[in-house]
Amino acid sequence: MAKPLIMQVLCVNNKSVDTVDPLLCPLCQQHNHCVNLGAADTEKTCWCNDPAISFPQALLDQVPNDKKRKACICKTCAQAFKENNGVGVYTPDK
Repeated sequence: MAKPLIMQVLCVNNKSVDTVDPLLCPLCQQHNHCVNLGAADTEKTCWCNDPAISFPQALLDQVPNDKKRKACICKTCAQAFKENNGVGVYTPDK
């Protein structure tokens, strides 16, 4: 079962602002293992730079608008979409 997306509510000038956790996949809400957005100072290359992994527009279009360009799709979702030939909406069984 997928864990709910962790939302942090900040108070800015007496207004609440929701922020998306950049380390959770916007599709399955599991850890995306993003090295680029992680807090650790590392010289490792993120898994998403692997040329065998792609992020076609049809997959990117499945990301909810409020999470676009704020959190990375995880490797599991990217590979499952590819294996499913991009047909339908991928919903992980987690």
